[in-house]
Amino acid sequence: MKKTLLAVALAPLCLQSQAFAEESSSDEVMVVTANRFEQPAGNVLASIDVVTREQIQQVQAKSLVEVIRYLPGVQVDMSGGRGQKTSVFIRGTESSHTLVLLDGVRINSATAGGYDFSGIPAAVIERVELIRGPRAAIYGADAIGGVINIITEPEHYDTQHELLAGVGGDGYYQGAWRSVGEINDKTVGQVTINTEYTDGYNIKAGSSVDSGDEYGYKTKDLVARLSHQFSDVLGANFSALYNDGYSQYDSFGSLNRTEQDVYQLTAEGVYSSELLHSSLRFSKYKNDATSFPESSPASISQFVTKRESFNWLNTFEPVSGWVLSAGLDYENESVDGTTNYTDDSRINKAAFVTTTAQVKAFILDASVRHDDNESYGNNNTWSLALGWQLTDDMRIFGSHGTAFKAPTFNDLYYPGSGNPNLKPQESKSSEVGVQGNHELVSWRVSFYDSEVDNMIIYYPPTWIPENVDADIKGVEFDAQFETGIISHELSLGYADPKDSKGLQLARRAKETASWKGSYFGDDWDSTLGLRYQGERYSDPSNLEHLPGYVVWELAANYSVTEQWKVSGRIDNLFDKDYSTGKDYKAQDRIWYLQTTYQF
Repeated sequence: MKKTLLAVALAPLCLQSQAFAEESSSDEVMVVTANRFEQPAGNVLASIDVVTREQIQQVQAKSLVEVIRYLPGVQVDMSGGRGQKTSVFIRGTESSHTLVLLDGVRINSATAGGYDFSGIPAAVIERVELIRGPRAAIYGADAIGGVINIITEPEHYDTQHELLAGVGGDGYYQGAWRSVGEINDKTVGQVTINTEYTDGYNIKAGSSVDSGDEYGYKTKDLVARLSHQFSDVLGANFSALYNDGYSQYDSFGSLNRTEQDVYQLTAEGVYSSELLHSSLRFSKYKNDATSFPESSPASISQFVTKRESFNWLNTFEPVSGWVLSAGLDYENESVDGTTNYTDDSRINKAAFVTTTAQVKAFILDASVRHDDNESYGNNNTWSLALGWQLTDDMRIFGSHGTAFKAPTFNDLYYPGSGNPNLKPQESKSSEVGVQGNHELVSWRVSFYDSEVDNMIIYYPPTWIPENVDADIKGVEFDAQFETGIISHELSLGYADPKDSKGLQLARRAKETASWKGSYFGDDWDSTLGLRYQGERYSDPSNLEHLPGYVVWELAANYSVTEQWKVSGRIDNLFDKDYSTGKDYKAQDRIWYLQTTYQF
């Protein structure tokens, strides 16, 4: 197990010496998010990280946030525990500047703009691919800071059934079932079912609005998938995801609750030959969230986001080492509910072309995209990157790209606070990096500079959004190495996120660091982790200071038999009293136990 997990963890770094091979080897890690076609991770000229199902199980992650919180350039802001509003900032950009995909399909909110990362549980996630830096020339709006692709499709369909049961502090329990396998020689399928519940804790303890309430959370989830191969070149894929979530939250000292139903249906036809891979996909997504204020039962608020999308993607490899891809995107999104918007729907049409070429020790990556949106007009984005393999174990790369994000329905039309005069946010980002893979250590260092024009920020006291320019400069370093029986993963980051007023962007620290040390034995493994986030401000005017913090986590797994495993985990190992948001207390020390049986 040790070699397998470490190989995956090091993959984006280790593959650099293989990146210019004419054919990818079977042990290379393949990614699909960078350019919307499958390619070796080592060929991607961007900072990319991959988290596999095995790694998720190793640390016993419960949520998407727990899957990605140790990755370089990632900062997390939680308004309490599980189920509470959660934001993720990549390289100092806004949380809404991160494009979030579910199996390649956009799931950002049409009203709020970003994605609430408290949603999808880790139990239904097979893999996460995270790219830092702009990707709008591939995906269009929102991809200013980066892209997170949540993948629920298994990496392989070897027949396997898994049953999981778990308990923990604060009344936590979990039950899950996962089945993957062949139905016949041309058809494979997958079913994952998950349910979780927790009583929660008092997220307002010690604040001026401490009511003594506990804020609970529960979720029920289903993922189903069917793939059929009609011939050697023709196939079809069908998938469905359903999430039924319930969470309690605080509103001015009052205990309220939100009920949320999310579903996504996808159908895809695929043609794949040696020279051409073509896919036509239709997806339907709906997020229905209703809030029930207990202090005012009549003031129910409902927000419904609906999105229908068509994607036609074509990837062509005319000669070895040169890949050309082109596609068309159509998206119709609308909002509904108790809030009346001046404009409640919009259609976006787009076309893009991307190419990757390898010539001896050089690799070139270029993309261009045109978006036509009925609300904010036309937008052109592009990106260009060049990599140079200096030696067998070292490579340098540089990139420049543009991106944009349109104002959300809330930004423009929310009653009492919308600003219909807002302009789309536009960015220009550059990155220079060096990667090395040596006998004792693999490492990566990246320098980046992002200029965001017309960033949308809500300033007090009116809290009406306005356009303000921002500049974000930073450096990231991460490394993987071994000392004896311990495998290490280290990440260090420094960013200077400022707006044109010279103020530090809210809820973003300048300094971040994380470390994980893992031991893999014959029958058991353990991981000790540390996360550091520096001081920051909770408001855009820099009046409300939040101190930095260091938090430790510990996880261990023991294989009783080849099929039966027991696991335990402690979060906030030393019971650190800290907050990631003003007046929102973070989780105290908490324990989890679980057992899994595979057959």
